[in-house]
Amino acid sequence: MMGTKTERLNRTAGGFTLIEVMITIGILTFGLLALATMQIHAMHGSDRGRHATHAAAIAENKMEQLQQDSWASIGVTGGFVADPVEQSSVKLDGATVVERNYNVSYQITDLQPTFTRAVDVQVSWAEENGEVRSVTLSSIRYNREGT
Repeated sequence: MMGTKTERLNRTAGGFTLIEVMITIGILTFGLLALATMQIHAMHGSDRGRHATHAAAIAENKMEQLQQDSWASIGVTGGFVADPVEQSSVKLDGATVVERNYNVSYQITDLQPTFTRAVDVQVSWAEENGEVRSVTLSSIRYNREGT
């Protein structure tokens, strides 16, 4: 009896079995892969948000320009008119690289001739996966000059 009790004590004090270590490594690997996948999705979401924010800033700048122009210079367009393409650039190892192209277009329509016009500015871009996204700002322009 003494021999068996001593053997049992020595075995429990000896550590983990190979199967226990393999199961632990498997669970740890699965958890780390899940974290890596979540990190990749978070980075893609961050990129999408950054692109949408940049597109909104471009649309806002164009809208402000159209609101400040004189009434006579912003005539009715009869559909969307393309503006020059805007580019966002990033510095990478000291060199400037174009990251994304943003297509800017606007449309002006009469609501009440000689009094109000609807102004729509649309900025669109393609994400890395090919999905085309856009941001549209709409406003009403009053003829404050009275012409």
